[in-house]
Amino acid sequence: MRNIRNIFMFNQPRRDGESELDELLRPFRQLFGGIGRGNRGGSAVRKRGFGKFYFLLIALAVVLWAGSGVYIINPGEVGIVRTFGAWNGDQVEEGLHWRVPWPVEQVDIVSITRVRSMEIGFRSFSDSSGESSVSAVTNEARMITGDENLVDVQMVVQYQVTNAGNFLFNVKDPQGTPDGSTLKDATASALRQVVGQRPIDDVLTLGKEIVQVDTQILLQQLLDSYGTGIRIVNVQLQDVQPPEEVQGAFKDVIAAREDKERYLNEGEAYKEDIVPRARGTAQRTIQDAEAFKVERIAEANGEAVRFSSRLSEYELYPVATRKRLYIETMQEVLPELKLIIIDNEFGDKLQPFLPLQELVGGSSR
Repeated sequence: MRNIRNIFMFNQPRRDGESELDELLRPFRQLFGGIGRGNRGGSAVRKRGFGKFYFLLIALAVVLWAGSGVYIINPGEVGIVRTFGAWNGDQVEEGLHWRVPWPVEQVDIVSITRVRSMEIGFRSFSDSSGESSVSAVTNEARMITGDENLVDVQMVVQYQVTNAGNFLFNVKDPQGTPDGSTLKDATASALRQVVGQRPIDDVLTLGKEIVQVDTQILLQQLLDSYGTGIRIVNVQLQDVQPPEEVQGAFKDVIAAREDKERYLNEGEAYKEDIVPRARGTAQRTIQDAEAFKVERIAEANGEAVRFSSRLSEYELYPVATRKRLYIETMQEVLPELKLIIIDNEFGDKLQPFLPLQELVGGSSR
């Protein structure tokens, strides 16, 4: 220990022929066995001490190297271990694991529960103030419809990784920025094929849902054929519009069609309101007519029965029956008359005493 303390005493006098730099480096030369100028021998004790130091240093390096092979797979993740860059086809599940450290083995950890998203036809970003903005990518968005019209389509694809190995090794740039090339190219191909089979009206207005469903189905078929290990969760059209040069004309057409649909819907609503009421009125009229029919038939039957009974009486007692019928008829008719006829023989005597004007309503004879 005294020798080591003496080595690091920097206030030792400069030796003959030593420069200032040699004087500063002398302790280190003595520590490492007297390399260069200075103490070239070194004692056996010092060599044994430094041998143990090097052994401990190497052992510590081996422990740190071996410890670097410990890794953790979190829930919802899988690990892909590559030996000298090659994958044996196995996946490591969640938990604490160890691998042979670099450069022998490497591990790639991939989340299989996280829903990722990819943008087609636009890119969203946040500026320095934190506000989100959207920038259109025309070469991705512009497509030709089935009726040879141009349309700009922006879409978001949401997907999950189902096979981490296929995702890492069968997909070009799977985790690149902003999106993997394979997935982007497959999505653009599927979307262009679906849009190219439909008129622009379907893409702009009524057929958006069908375009989304067909694109998702076709895209999934392409990715499965490539063995990408990707499952498409959702395909959502964000903005579909004609090129900027003709947007005004297309908006007018769309507005006219929307007005047409609104008028048709209003007409259908009026029809649904007026037709049931008309049918109800017709049903009530039919029911009233049926009731009137039954009533008239009943009355007619009653009149026929009464006539038959009177005919029987008339055949038995014709004179008496005629008189009775005459009297009954007069009883029904005379009360309704407002005309009073007075014989001249008695009229002059009775007229002053009777309120004839009130009885006949202003006329008398």
